[in-house]
Amino acid sequence: MNPYQVMGGIACCTLIFAGVVTFLTVQGVPLLMAFLGVYLLAIWIMMGMQRRARQLFEENSGVKYQRRHDREVLLHTDIETRAIDPDAPFSTRGHFQA
Repeated sequence: MNPYQVMGGIACCTLIFAGVVTFLTVQGVPLLMAFLGVYLLAIWIMMGMQRRARQLFEENSGVKYQRRHDREVLLHTDIETRAIDPDAPFSTRGHFQA
């Protein structure tokens, strides 16, 4: 992400947080209670999103691991069966330019 997008996202979240806290204080909730309530709600939501992401990763990690394993087996099989010419020139162009 672009740094300006990150800063914009942080600014938007800060404005929403301040708006909700202000709304709650206008409704009669003490400032400290409103601040802590909104803060703890945000933490709870973020932990829930993290838990859900972890569950999805664990569900899909078996499939990805199997694909990676198949790719490595195919790569090693391809390398073992390919004939290597020791007299072929080695080109470093594009790899180690200063």
